[in-house]
Amino acid sequence: MRNESLTQALYDLQQLRLAEKVALHQREAEIAEKLPAVMDVRAKLAQTSVMVSKLVLSRSTDVVSAVEKIRDANLALQAEEKRLLREGGYPEDYLKLRVHCEKCGDTGYENGIRCSCLNARIRKIELAKLNAVSSLRLTGFDDFDLRYYPETLVDGQNTIRDRMSRILNFCRSYASTFSPQSGSILMGGNTGLGKTHLSLAIAAEVINRGYGVVYGSTQDFLRRIEQEHFHPEKDDDDTLKGLLECDLLILDDLGAEFATPFTRSTIYNIISTRLSREKPTIISTNLSRADMQEQYTDRVVSRIFSQYQVLGFMGSDIRQLRRGK
Repeated sequence: MRNESLTQALYDLQQLRLAEKVALHQREAEIAEKLPAVMDVRAKLAQTSVMVSKLVLSRSTDVVSAVEKIRDANLALQAEEKRLLREGGYPEDYLKLRVHCEKCGDTGYENGIRCSCLNARIRKIELAKLNAVSSLRLTGFDDFDLRYYPETLVDGQNTIRDRMSRILNFCRSYASTFSPQSGSILMGGNTGLGKTHLSLAIAAEVINRGYGVVYGSTQDFLRRIEQEHFHPEKDDDDTLKGLLECDLLILDDLGAEFATPFTRSTIYNIISTRLSREKPTIISTNLSRADMQEQYTDRVVSRIFSQYQVLGFMGSDIRQLRRGK
């Protein structure tokens, strides 16, 4: 995956540079029509560059003085160009080639070293590939219907619908204020109560805000990690690396996987590493705390319940309610 992602990222940068060059040519054509004096100034600027080149190649004894005069003339022409553009109602840098990364000029490399913008593009491509094979699909908060939750009292004062309304509002706020330093969440409760829906609604909004999110079923992730661990010659994918490094990780249906020493240690590695790096994770599970302690080690469960915000979902299986309409 990594070599393919690098190739794709470099191709995307090439297309970006090409698009900016086309846009510049269009702006130049516009100015040539509306402010021809600007293009005359730009032609003179091009001539000063040629003059410097010729002067350097000549055997003149007064090269430094001549170059200084050309430089002064060049600066005066640049100022004239900006003035004409400004007076014509255009930004002073209207005819400048635009780049998205000043460090590498959208080439992907700075002094022969990969630029941070190229690494960011590679990372985004790899995360998108991880999500592309997920069986889950993003949802929205507006599709979460509180009418499926009964107005049954749960504590003598608040109803199930009240609790789920607070959980919905909490998730909305979490998504709208998300940062890579946000806290982690454990969504617990029986099947069909909306845990996956709200976690994927958070994912959708966080992705729209430009962060790197990986989402999928815990079982699928563990299967891929195990395949890559025991059969590394088949490809160079690194699912575990993507899960550890993304801004937000969503592990759906924790506990549905077949428990083995490998899966237990992998789960602990993911949870522990992301907590130590202060990277947020959202876990949804149908298991109670007692069930989790039976399936995982105490250190996994204690870290989750002590350092995650626990949201207890209540109600009846919404999927069955919808089928019963």
